[in-house]
Amino acid sequence: MTEQDAYIQKMEAEQREATARFREIEAQADLADSEDTLDVLTGARAFNDDVNREIQALRRADQRDWDRVKAGAEKAHSRFREHLDRAGTRWAELREGYSRQREAELKELGAQMDGWVAAHKRSRAEDSLLTREELDFITRGLKNSGELLKNLRNARGHVWKTARDQYEANWRELQERSRRIRADGALDESGASPP
Repeated sequence: MTEQDAYIQKMEAEQREATARFREIEAQADLADSEDTLDVLTGARAFNDDVNREIQALRRADQRDWDRVKAGAEKAHSRFREHLDRAGTRWAELREGYSRQREAELKELGAQMDGWVAAHKRSRAEDSLLTREELDFITRGLKNSGELLKNLRNARGHVWKTARDQYEANWRELQERSRRIRADGALDESGASPP
């Protein structure tokens, strides 16, 4: 194997690694909340294509063009990796922001739950805003949401999207149940009979 062949293989291996990193970032593209963020992804895709073209040019380069084509390939590869670093940082910020927002929602519902538990303890179970089963459901739902949020914080790429979907489904169910409980409690307090 010639020195040039070895260099091309090294560049191809580095490019496969960088492309895999790009695919992981791309898997989270639905988190993008602005044109700037989407532009980062589009730019990374274009830089990836540039590197692939330069590697192909390396394969075709003869001895006298080798140094010039090699410099072009290294420059394209460097630009792609720098762009990936920026994109990775941006997506990490988006994931962290999403997680912080979900954590705040969980804490808020947890505080409501504490209030409901206190109300439940102050009155008999049949006069309380919540039945024991409702309290148990909300308690389990909060615990489950907390575990799903913990999984979400540690996930990346396609796994992150799956973890986020699981969290969102659990959260919607928890929110819907707590809305029904509050609506039923408000009806009970006003003296009207629940539907």
